[in-house]
Formats: sequence, C-alpha cells, structure tokens
Amino acid sequence: MIDFHTFERVKLEDVAEYGRAKAGHVYPAGTSTLQISATRGQIGFLHVASEVESKYAVIIPQSGIDPLYFNYVMQKNVDWFVNRYKADINIQESDIAEFPIEIHNGDTQSAVVAMLRQIDAKADEAQHELNVMRDFKKSMLDKMMV
Repeated sequence: MIDFHTFERVKLEDVAEYGRAKAGHVYPAGTSTLQISATRGQIGFLHVASEVESKYAVIIPQSGIDPLYFNYVMQKNVDWFVNRYKADINIQESDIAEFPIEIHNGDTQSAVVAMLRQIDAKADEAQHELNVMRDFKKSMLDKMMV
C-alpha cells in the first residue's frame, strides 16, 4: 500500500554500506556516490557498474531498499547534512554514518521512483528544447550579422 506519510527515519549506517572509493575497484550499478573532498554536496548514481574517483564515498543500500529511491532521499537531505558536517571543504568519512535517511515501504518506494523518473524525463525534454532554441537563436544572430 502506498503511504507517503508513514516512514522510518534512520541513520545511513543502519541501512547501507559505505566507505571511501578505492582506485581500480568497480562498484555495482545502484551505488550512490557522495563527494567528500572539496564538496558542496554533490551526489551521483551509478546506472552501470563503474569505477569511482577516490574523492567520493560510495554508498550501497541494503537489499529491500530501492537504490534509486535511496539516492533521491540522499538528494533531499544532502543540504542539511553538508551544512551540519562539512569541515572546511571536506566531509569526514566517519560522519557519513550520520546522514539522515527516511525509509518508506516497498510500494511507496516504487511509486516515488516512478514519479521522480517522470519528472526527470520531463526536465530532460525541457532542457533539450531549451538547447534547440539557444542553437536556433545563435544561428539567427550569425545570419543577421553577415
């Protein structure tokens, strides 16, 4: 049953494995990344298995948690976390354990991911349209100034 109002608030360490990325190691698809060196709270997501630079922490949610849902929750909470735990321009690896995560039931996680994927698709579509318009404007200006 989808219920957006019922969730459990936990710390990241309770629901995920995390650590600093190691050079040459390939991390599985579904891994979230958090830049911890010279950071402003950049969060990434691995859609395919890949290597990750060592300036990132890699975070792999426990089974039963949708990895993309987990990433969206991290995006939602990253500003609060960075404001609280950033030391100079870095985040200490040990502080990642304190990252707040809200966990909904499986049906709600799936619904959230489906809705946010649609929003992302619409945003990508709008960005593409904007790029086309900018290219058209540049083309027209170039032709006007012959």
